[in-house]
Amino acid sequence: MRVEITADAARFLQLVTPALERDPLHHTVIATVVSRLAGASAGSDSRFRYATAHNGNGTVAGFAMYAGPGIYLGTVPGEAVRELARALAEEIPDAGAVEGAIPDSLAFAEQWTAVSGERARRSKGSRLYRLGGLRIPEIPGYSRPATESDIEACTRWNADMDAESAGALDESGVRARIAVGALRLWIDGERPVSMAGHHPRAFGWSRIGPVYTPPADRGHGYAGAATADLAQRLRASGSQVCLFTDPANPTSNKIYRSIGFEAVREYERYEFTDPAAG
Repeated sequence: MRVEITADAARFLQLVTPALERDPLHHTVIATVVSRLAGASAGSDSRFRYATAHNGNGTVAGFAMYAGPGIYLGTVPGEAVRELARALAEEIPDAGAVEGAIPDSLAFAEQWTAVSGERARRSKGSRLYRLGGLRIPEIPGYSRPATESDIEACTRWNADMDAESAGALDESGVRARIAVGALRLWIDGERPVSMAGHHPRAFGWSRIGPVYTPPADRGHGYAGAATADLAQRLRASGSQVCLFTDPANPTSNKIYRSIGFEAVREYERYEFTDPAAG
């Protein structure tokens, strides 16, 4: 089995499009990132690496993406796990982590540690949901697009969210989402009380995130209302809708199930550490 590693998003997208078309929901993270970068003026970014494992006949057997915070797995059956782990450990020895569906992420982490000598520690899980029958909660307030005047508040909320979990936007990310209308605020009493954003549509799917309500405004249903409103808009635009949650957070999982999201797959992240570091 041959492994090809490239920094060219367009090249990688060309190779894995058949797999993304077969199962766009499972590959939502890779599909979103690669579609965006492949469509940019520069088709490569030195922070990213894309790996494909090829069978003897040249077809892609498995693939993965390195995007700074770690390696994200796509389809990685059987031998592809071993070959991708070995090739990426050599190409990006300081990758730091791997994330993917259970049990693929564990299999990759075991191969990585065997090659690199590092330790692997499970750091978190995530749960992928897809929107089924949408239920709109009756919550006071309304939704509006975030504007430039909201950048400071949204950036602060994202920083607070990142301190609680991870995966929030920095100021440049906030600005980019606002510029394309991909970040909305829930307003109650003429005051923003929650936000919900979404990633660009890729292969027919739009992924919601981030969603955040400041602690002082929690318990009123604002996050569910903001998410349901955004999901309704995305579905009306022709997208299928998905999102990730933290399985360890019963509140968020209950909220999303209550408005019609259905759990479809579990994922895990493993951090790599040097045994000498203690």
